[in-house]
Amino acid sequence: MPQFQVDSEQIQSSSAAVNASIQSIRQAVQGMYGNLNNLQSVWRGGAATQFNAVAEQWRAAQQQMEESLESIQRALMQASSLYADTEMQASRLFAQ
Repeated sequence: MPQFQVDSEQIQSSSAAVNASIQSIRQAVQGMYGNLNNLQSVWRGGAATQFNAVAEQWRAAQQQMEESLESIQRALMQASSLYADTEMQASRLFAQ
């Protein structure tokens, strides 16, 4: 039979920390988007076109990373709730 030990509160704290990181990343990315948009509005030519293509690749990768972090955060929150609920239910089995 599998054995495990878990601290559901620590998992919940980690979920909150990941969420805070997501928010910080979003703020930083929005600032970077502003800078890139300003640059793209005044830069023309072959190098600018290549830069724009690279910037679009970065945007796609950044979006995927953000979605992955959101998925991790949701899974941590669900795991925390599941473990806490399971422990409560097991405790009730022995309540008198």
